[in-house]
Amino acid sequence: MYLFDSLRFLTFTAFVSSILIIQADEQTLGNDALIPEQQYKKTGNPSENSLEPFTGKITRNKVRVRLQPSLDALILEELPRDTIVSIVGESEEFYAVHPLKDTKAYIFRTFVLDNVVEGSKVNVRLEPALEAPVIAQLNSGDRVQGVVSALNSKWLEIAPPETTRFYICKEYVEKIGPASLFKELEARTEEVGQLLKTAYLQAKKELQKSYPQMQWEPVVASFNKIINDFGDFPNQVSRAKDFLTEVQKSYLQRKVAYLEAQVLAASSSSKEISNDTEAQREVLSLVEQASGEINSKNEKLLAAIPSEEELWNLVFEPNSMTAKMAIWIPFEKNLYDKWATNELSPTPYHFYQQEGAEQVSLQGMIEPYARTVRNKPGDYLLVNQANNLPIAYLYSTKVNLQDKVGQEVSLKAVPRGNNNFAFPAFYVLGLE
Repeated sequence: MYLFDSLRFLTFTAFVSSILIIQADEQTLGNDALIPEQQYKKTGNPSENSLEPFTGKITRNKVRVRLQPSLDALILEELPRDTIVSIVGESEEFYAVHPLKDTKAYIFRTFVLDNVVEGSKVNVRLEPALEAPVIAQLNSGDRVQGVVSALNSKWLEIAPPETTRFYICKEYVEKIGPASLFKELEARTEEVGQLLKTAYLQAKKELQKSYPQMQWEPVVASFNKIINDFGDFPNQVSRAKDFLTEVQKSYLQRKVAYLEAQVLAASSSSKEISNDTEAQREVLSLVEQASGEINSKNEKLLAAIPSEEELWNLVFEPNSMTAKMAIWIPFEKNLYDKWATNELSPTPYHFYQQEGAEQVSLQGMIEPYARTVRNKPGDYLLVNQANNLPIAYLYSTKVNLQDKVGQEVSLKAVPRGNNNFAFPAFYVLGLE
C-alpha cells in the first residue's frame, strides 16, 4: 500500500513539474528558449539607434522581412514593391518596422485571465508553439484582446504588442513622408480595397441580369474611379484593370448574344412581311454592322487575356520541369481550386504570392525518398546533418530538388498535408 501511494505521488509530482516547466519557459527571455536549428534561428532583443519615425515604401519585389537585423535571421515574409511600412527605428544596415496589419501573435492562455496578463516577462510568440520565435514580452497588468487559436487551443491569438519590431534592409526602403502619413495611407488602402470589392460585386450583380436590363455605365465608372484616383496604389490599380477586362469580356459576350438574337428575329420578320422592303434591309444592315463591331472588339479582348493553361505555365515553367516534378502538378492545382472558391478574381500567380507570405525557412541535407508507398507526401527527405534524422518530406514543381541531393541547403517552403506520415511535409518555393 505504501509503495502504491509513493508511485502515485511521484506520478502527480512529474505531471505538476511538466506544467511548471512550460510556464517557466513562457516567462524566460527569447534568448533562453531552445529553438531547433533546422526551423528557426535564435531570437534576441537587438539594440536600436534613435531614429525619427517615418513612413516608407518598398522599392523592390520580394523584399524580406526578418525577425532580427541580420541576414541570417528568420524570414517572416516577402513584401511586393510599393508596400507601405511604418519605420520606427534602425539597427546597423536594417530598419525596424511595425508588424504589418495581418500579422498574428500568440500567448500561452495560462497567463491571461479576463484579458489581463498575469506574470512577468511572458513571451509572445510568432506561432502557437513553444519552439516558435519570441517576438515580444508582456508583464502583469498588460491588457490583451484575443481569441483561442484554432491551431492550438492552449494558446490565445492576439495582435502583436506595440513593442514588436521586425526588420527590413535599409537599401530597399524609400522615405515618402512623416510617421503620420502611414495612418493616412492605411486608411486609403482600406478605402481602395473596399471600392475594389464593391465594384466587382456590382459587376457580378449586373451580369446576372438580361442584357437589356443591365446598367453597365456605373460598373465601368466604379473601376475607372480606382484606376484614375488611386495611382499611388499601383497593385490595386492593376487588379482593377484586370477585373474590368474580365467583366467587360462577359458583358460583350452578352451583348453579342443579344444582338445576334435580334438579327435572327429581324430576319425572320422580314421574310414573313416582305423580302424586298427597304426598311427591313436597313434594319438588318444596322444590326449586322453593330454585331460585327462588337464581335471584333470581343475577339481582341479575348486574345489579350491569357488562358488558364498559359497562366499555369507562367508559374510552373514547364520547359525546365522534370517528370518527377510534374507528378505534383495535380496536387497543387487541387489546392489552388479550393483556395480560388473564396477569391474575387483568382489566378495561380496570386495563389503563390499569398503562399509566399506564409513561408518558413528550412535547413538540412536533401535525400531522395524512393520508397514505393501510397499517398507519400514527398519525393525527398530533408535530413538534419548533425544527427542524420529526418526533418520533413519535400516536393516541388518550382525547384529541381534532384540537383540538390546530398547537399546542405536552405529552403523557402510552405506546409502541406503529410497524410499522417511520420514527419511534416513542405512544398518548396525556392532556395535561399
